[in-house]
Amino acid sequence: MTDLNNTNAADEPTTPTPDDGAKHDDLDAAWAAFEAEHKADLNDVASSRQAKKFEKQAKKREKEALLSVDDLDAGAFTDGVRPFHERSQQSRGPRDFTGSSWLDTDDVMDRYDDGGFTPPNPDLGPAHASTVLSVALLVIGVVGTLVMILVPALYSVPVLSTILNIAFGVCTIIGLGNLMYKALTRKNRPGDKGGYFDDGARV
Repeated sequence: MTDLNNTNAADEPTTPTPDDGAKHDDLDAAWAAFEAEHKADLNDVASSRQAKKFEKQAKKREKEALLSVDDLDAGAFTDGVRPFHERSQQSRGPRDFTGSSWLDTDDVMDRYDDGGFTPPNPDLGPAHASTVLSVALLVIGVVGTLVMILVPALYSVPVLSTILNIAFGVCTIIGLGNLMYKALTRKNRPGDKGGYFDDGARV
């Protein structure tokens, strides 16, 4: 597997090194021997520009302030749990919350309103006569139709039952049709789209 990493030629023997293949029990002595043998090379490396740059950066990093225990608060070691005497002196609970609650909707809306909010108006205002008439016709038509269905004795007079069925049906159709027409063509109010495409949003 290491044949590809061998840079020597096939017939060229490997360069022997001092103490090649020997095991050193004293690593300090082996390192001293290595330094003595490669003293010139090590001096060139130590006097190089990169070595001086590295040494300068190392000294600069040593002068930088390291993280001290004094820089951390007690919560870093106790997961934010404070002693009981500190909690009793500076108690905080649900009643100490100073933010906005959902109960303060009016105050929050007044504080952040940019003028584009139209509050809903529950007042229906004066009812038009046509609307009242349409509702009355719809109620009369539905109630009359139910009475005709639930009271079979009315069908004993054929002409009367036919006239009542036609009258109640016409009342239902006219009342419901008029109400639907009013809902689809009602006048626009401030803040809504009006008509069929009104989604009811007033924000």
